[in-house]
Amino acid sequence: MAALQILGMKHSGKSTLGALAARRLGWDFADLDYLLEKEHPGTHRLSAREIYRELGQETFQAYEARAALKVVPLLEKGSFVLAWGGGTATNPAAVQALRNYGVLVLLEERSELLFERIVRGGLPAFLSKQNPWEDFQRLYQERMALMETLTTNRVTLGGSTIEVALTKLLQTLEGELHARQQFRTPL
Repeated sequence: MAALQILGMKHSGKSTLGALAARRLGWDFADLDYLLEKEHPGTHRLSAREIYRELGQETFQAYEARAALKVVPLLEKGSFVLAWGGGTATNPAAVQALRNYGVLVLLEERSELLFERIVRGGLPAFLSKQNPWEDFQRLYQERMALMETLTTNRVTLGGSTIEVALTKLLQTLEGELHARQQFRTPL
């Protein structure tokens, strides 16, 4: 059985939908942001957001790349769902480690809705206080373009409820797995 990797912008629903899809399929689930948090040494646990803000992008991406390498054996085994971080596509080492395993699905959501969700939790370090909307639009365009090159499967959410989004995601996975079975060549 294949693995499922879910890509998308911050607050597009990767972790929520990934966990629900894994539960529905009876597969294991991991969130790459959570795994990278475990890469931080010391007794005081930092969130992914805190690691980025306090230690910088370079350290954040180094932790993310290490976490990606550690999760590869689970992806190889299959029956596993991995939610990428919102910026994982901008981390060449993490992308290199993950890109060839399973079905990669991009969650597409309207930028206005994502921005609203993001700032509700406080302004993240990757957005300036002076021009947060403009910064986000630039990031949205850049990251979505990168993620589109990594995936052939997209789920357009359009503000869907969780139930509708989950159904769309599972249908995309089922269609991709069915297509792979049809074109499998005998050994």
